[in-house]
Amino acid sequence: MQISFEKVKQKLLEVGITSESGIHSDNLIISFEQKYGFHLPQDYKEFLLTYGRINYNHQISYSQLTNIPKHDERGRMGYFYNLQNDNNDLITNIERYLGRMPESMIPFADITGGDQLCIGVTEDVRGKIYFWDHDQEHFDPCEEELWNNVYLIANSFSEFILSFQIVEDENLPKDLGIVSVKTTPEFLKLVEKFKSKRQ
Repeated sequence: MQISFEKVKQKLLEVGITSESGIHSDNLIISFEQKYGFHLPQDYKEFLLTYGRINYNHQISYSQLTNIPKHDERGRMGYFYNLQNDNNDLITNIERYLGRMPESMIPFADITGGDQLCIGVTEDVRGKIYFWDHDQEHFDPCEEELWNNVYLIANSFSEFILSFQIVEDENLPKDLGIVSVKTTPEFLKLVEKFKSKRQ
């Protein structure tokens, strides 16, 4: 079932993802597709056209169709790559991973620790979202080995986005309430002693 891009935009708004700058033009995307000889999935193309470089100030998790060894049940987002010339651009990262992952996909976002989120760009896997695990990467892999560290995450970019959730800070209680601190005279003497040493 086709998911409308309006639903994708609504979910991005819910999790606080906004366009920071540099919305991409049709011409930029067309020249990018021509450079590599593939067509981006329509929902991902709309994402690039609408958001360009994006911004968010908290951790976001996503669901995964496949269990990934030694990884949490829900993945954590890193940075989305864009089409601008900076450290997070698509072209730099496509070139970086050429020959290291199947040619039928390109990295579109990173995950803390060096893993990559990839999107299928050839007919057999177009639009599917994959997790590429750098810890399981083979040295000088053959074509079959390129798939050994790749895991299906979602059947489309839209489905992937709709699984987003804001990650609550597990280390802080939701409501701290009234906090009080009790000190002893001995502790206060130590504080004064420490302050006098620093002066």
